[in-house]
Amino acid sequence: MRRLRPADWFLLVSAVAVPVTLSLDWFRPARTGWSALGWALLALIVVTAALALLVVALIGAGARDAVNVPPAVVLMALSPFTLLVTLVAVLLKPGDATAVAAGAWAGVLALGAVTVGAWLSMRDERIDQPARHVEPPPARPAPPAA
Repeated sequence: MRRLRPADWFLLVSAVAVPVTLSLDWFRPARTGWSALGWALLALIVVTAALALLVVALIGAGARDAVNVPPAVVLMALSPFTLLVTLVAVLLKPGDATAVAAGAWAGVLALGAVTVGAWLSMRDERIDQPARHVEPPPARPAPPAA
């Protein structure tokens, strides 16, 4: 866990907060995020949170860039989309919902934090890590004199 930087910790906390907020009341009458949101949106939210946890786990394990960067790039593309779709769903109040509860705004905030955390984590180049140390190749010999 010493490999995790503040941006990675932020991503970890926000990724854990997402499923927690789904357990709160999102709409009135009392409906949690798990019961109020459709299965497709729930799958999108859960995949986004799981991908964020995977990125943090790979960084914590010291994975090389070839392993670590692809899931982070997918998270960078997926998290803003998930945030936007969730925000639209909250504003449109699904089914028989009459009002938006605080849990919905907490969920949107947690997804926004995942988006920001993914961006901050990708932005951190970690140039001081041993995997980033590159020795330059030896100099080529001079061509023979003509």
